[in-house]
Amino acid sequence: MTASFEWNSRKQKITEIMSETLSDLREAQSEERGYLLTRNASFAENFDNLINGITSRETLLEQLVRDNPLQYKRSMALQVAVSQRILTIKQLIDLAREGRFDEARTEVLSGRGRVDMGLLVQQINEIQETEHELLLERIATLKAHAAWNQQLVIGGTLIIILLVGGLLLLVMRGIRNPIRMILLAMSDFGNGDLKVRVNGLMGCTEFDMLAHGYNTMADRLEDAVEAQEASDRKLVAANAELTHNSNVLKNRGQSLELLGEMAHRLQAARTEQELSAIVCAFVPRVIPGMNGALYAHNNARNLLLRIAHWGNISDEHESLTPDSCWALRLGQSHSVSPHSNDVVCSHVKKDVTAYHCEPLLASGEVVGLFYLQGIVAEDNRFLLSALIENIASALVNQKLQRDLREQTIRDPLTGLYNRRYMEEMLGFEIARSRRENTTFGIIIGDIDHFKKVNDDFGHDAGDVVLCSVAAEIQNSFRSNDIVCRLGGEEFLIISAVDSLDTLVMHTERLRTALATLELHHGGKKLRQITMSFGIAFWRKSTFTNGAAIIKAADEALYRAKSEGRDRIIVAT
Repeated sequence: MTASFEWNSRKQKITEIMSETLSDLREAQSEERGYLLTRNASFAENFDNLINGITSRETLLEQLVRDNPLQYKRSMALQVAVSQRILTIKQLIDLAREGRFDEARTEVLSGRGRVDMGLLVQQINEIQETEHELLLERIATLKAHAAWNQQLVIGGTLIIILLVGGLLLLVMRGIRNPIRMILLAMSDFGNGDLKVRVNGLMGCTEFDMLAHGYNTMADRLEDAVEAQEASDRKLVAANAELTHNSNVLKNRGQSLELLGEMAHRLQAARTEQELSAIVCAFVPRVIPGMNGALYAHNNARNLLLRIAHWGNISDEHESLTPDSCWALRLGQSHSVSPHSNDVVCSHVKKDVTAYHCEPLLASGEVVGLFYLQGIVAEDNRFLLSALIENIASALVNQKLQRDLREQTIRDPLTGLYNRRYMEEMLGFEIARSRRENTTFGIIIGDIDHFKKVNDDFGHDAGDVVLCSVAAEIQNSFRSNDIVCRLGGEEFLIISAVDSLDTLVMHTERLRTALATLELHHGGKKLRQITMSFGIAFWRKSTFTNGAAIIKAADEALYRAKSEGRDRIIVAT
């Protein structure tokens, strides 16, 4: 029976090696993809440790299957495939470290890595299935041996009965009582009472020896039967455990496949809505039966806003403060169950008896919160960790993309949109006006005598004036109007209004507000700020393109400058 446990242990070790090797390869591939997508070398820091772990497990696998030529051949083929996959990932990482990200991405897009991983999964499945079949064959052999032993016990008992019967025929007189005692003990023993023995003196040495021999045989048979029963119980338990572990590994493999698909989609998400849709689609499949929500920091980092939820959780808080969650305070997971006496987060509703909060961390910084209602099973802890890593990485990636876009469309000094964004939105407004027959206005404003401010008070004072004027412009127009800094002291506003009078009214309000503005810098009061404005009103019949309306507004501004400044001129 020791061999059966050794076979089961060997099968378990091989299965664990396959699962961990596949998990490490996928994690190495994920680090390579993260490095290529973000160009952040920290994604590849753990690569060498993963490879060392894979190599050591390959050696152990080779030792475990050396006694099986077919499995040994498959393990050798698997080592070659794993080595080739590691080499491919390492080459991509080396290209990235050399700054050749485009070449590395081109190689990734070729799809060869997915094909290689598919072949690896197929080879691993073949090895695991063969080991499972071998274990079942060995279990069947053990059961056959057990049945033979049982038949042997029954056969031995029958032989003894026949021998004793023959003796009874020979020595009927004077030995009836010893024989009756022995026969009664044998009958009880044959009926299943393994504890029955022949006790007392038989009246003759030969019968004493026979009784002693029977008792010795009964002791050995009882030990053998008990050992067999114990072995059967252990074998049934081992088989049940093996079936359970096989199912767990199968479910984990399916969940890992889902995690891989989810990670690819998260890395490709461009908007918060896309990220929310991906999370809601995959999380309930990876960890089924649990309601939950995903929160992310707002721009001011004073609130966490709910960006995704799944299950019956729509009535939960739309937002929460960092202080309302113990997981965010402690920087680690926080779970509450009906039988625990732990503190409950203030953002959790009173009717929730069990929940799990997991902070999303990236580079030591909290980027969000993952909230689940219910108790996370131990088997799902690994999946939860992988989920948290992928979602945190996606949130950071999306924030980086959003910050990069802001840097490309914002003026760094005033925070207003730049000329590039203005040209893009002007084209959009013209297309919408032509499609929906709407109107809009262009206002170009220029700060009067701005050069004199720089000459008299310095460029730092000029920056103060530019920032103050930018703030006044934003206050004077609606939030959906587009305010841009064209360059220097010149500003442009695209305002979606339905009449020229409304546009002039908004501009006059701005001109008046600027005239009353008092600015100071370095303890000195700056000169009064005034601006000249040129306005052009778009209709489909008036202008042909964006350059034409900007030229009209610019000419109107030039007239305002030439006619004395601090005034508004409308293009005719």
